[in-house]
Amino acid sequence: MSNKTNLIIDLTIFTAFLAVANPHLTGNTIHEWLSLAFGAAIVIHLLFHWKWIVSLTTEYFKKVFHRSRLNYIVDLLFFAAMVGAMLSGLLISKDVLSTLGIQVGEVSRGWKSIHKLASDASLILLGIHFALHWKWIVASVGRYAVNPIASLFRRADTLLAQPVRIDDEN
Repeated sequence: MSNKTNLIIDLTIFTAFLAVANPHLTGNTIHEWLSLAFGAAIVIHLLFHWKWIVSLTTEYFKKVFHRSRLNYIVDLLFFAAMVGAMLSGLLISKDVLSTLGIQVGEVSRGWKSIHKLASDASLILLGIHFALHWKWIVASVGRYAVNPIASLFRRADTLLAQPVRIDDEN
């Protein structure tokens, strides 16, 4: 997969996460359905990075410490927190399950507490994940967004700076 495709997928997932993380912004129904879509996006993200996951998992215990090990631990914890948030979210769902014809009895406060805790942990771990990849994010956004836009302005400036020649046909 190209870095550009990876950047687009990552930014889409990040934007969806920000929307999902604030149900007061979206309302409960959109929060629940967007969470399901977010879960699917996470699975796609994991499939695109499967070779990295497998290679790092097999190499994990060979070196004492390196940056990819920290990244691996953060990603694993983030995945566990997201699974916890999504599963507990389904168990306390008001809209998705009823739309699918599944009726759940009285929701316990324990599941709501687990959902809040897992969601908060996910947000913190995403921040750490984001920080660990900051150089790649800045470089990729520069390469695929800022530089192409800047080059449009440079071309426009070049065209405007050229003298206009009016040929006298007399």
